[in-house]
Amino acid sequence: MLHMRLCGFLRFSLLLTFNFVSFGAIADYHISSGIFSITSMTLKESILFAVDRDPSIIQQAAQLGISQAKIDEARSGWMPKISLNGSAGHSQTTDSSGSLRNSAALGLSLTQLVYDFGKTNNSISQSSAQRDSYRYQLMGALSDVAEKTALNYAEVKRYNDLLQAAKESVLALKNVEQLATLRADAGVSSTSDELQARTRIASMQAMVEQYNAALNSARARLAVLTGMQAETYSPVPSNLIVEPDSLDRIDYSLIPAVMAAQNMERSAQYGVETAKSQYWPTLSLKGGRTRYESDKRSYWDDQIQLNIDAQLYQGGAVSARVRQAEGARAIASSQVDQARFAVLQKASVAQADWTGARGRMAAAKLQLEHASRARDVYKNEYTLSKRSINDLLSVEQDVWQGSSSKIMAEYDGWSSAINYASAVDNLMTLVGIEKNAAEKLPDLH
Repeated sequence: MLHMRLCGFLRFSLLLTFNFVSFGAIADYHISSGIFSITSMTLKESILFAVDRDPSIIQQAAQLGISQAKIDEARSGWMPKISLNGSAGHSQTTDSSGSLRNSAALGLSLTQLVYDFGKTNNSISQSSAQRDSYRYQLMGALSDVAEKTALNYAEVKRYNDLLQAAKESVLALKNVEQLATLRADAGVSSTSDELQARTRIASMQAMVEQYNAALNSARARLAVLTGMQAETYSPVPSNLIVEPDSLDRIDYSLIPAVMAAQNMERSAQYGVETAKSQYWPTLSLKGGRTRYESDKRSYWDDQIQLNIDAQLYQGGAVSARVRQAEGARAIASSQVDQARFAVLQKASVAQADWTGARGRMAAAKLQLEHASRARDVYKNEYTLSKRSINDLLSVEQDVWQGSSSKIMAEYDGWSSAINYASAVDNLMTLVGIEKNAAEKLPDLH
């Protein structure tokens, strides 16, 4: 039931997705791999598809369901316990008035907890805190899947752009070859110019094949994550940026990893209180009625009693449990700091990478602009025999270097922005997926 409700919620999200991707866009389905073929896909859609497909989400949801069941188990301590007991066979009771042989007994008893000095309440609170921790871990799992999918999506776009740039470079080199051929046919230059151009074209065609293979590999990884193989992929959303002073504005109280650790710390504190409550007695009310059948007469045994159960000495077991619980609380407390530290570290590295990528991108743009202008000048000078074929091929290499460096820096920046948004749990919001707060998560129990 838990898995069905979660999957239903996720598929509801996918219905929202199909406002952007029509059902008619699904052209084919590969039964062997479980992959649909569609015409186009956006980053938002790929994340929604991946969330619906990733087994880690179901696993985390199942853990959340287990924790809810533990709360119900703990709450049952306050509920009355009803039991039926019976026996048959020879039983003899002897006292001052003689002997009585019993042949059968049948009875019903009821036990109600009255007060246990916090044992049951602390157990309920401890289980509730664990449940809340798993709820935030589920939110974190959603963010992790979104990050993994977004990074793979960016890799598909990266190699697609690099492939297109390499193909454009091949066309540019073929233009150089054609120019060299015309000059050779006119007797202005030697055929070695053609050979040099063809050698450079062959090298760039090898680069095209390399990027084509990398693109196919990235597309395959994304298809496994999403269950969708698209013909085209939309650009990465432009609002995925990292602001310079964003590290100073991280709200750790809203990050699932930190909130999960905080609730585990709270659960550990209740664990200490639960362990300490074992020093105190348990009061309960017990009532029952039993029917006895004997050889002389049959009779009823009615009882209603207030019971007290107090462990006077257990060899230091309770003290040992308290120390264990306090140690678990200390570990949980350190994990809260560790969670904050991990968020800050990931966000800091991502911000630094983003800044570096933007700087590289600006430099690559400038290089591309200069190289493009130089190419036009060199072509004119080559036709006038003022430049050699090596100069022309060299400037084409500069153009390719600027273009490829710009693309690499651009997508390094996107990857850094994705990492940063995931670190501060803002990725799904930035790509247009409504982020549920803890109280708005789907009802999984």
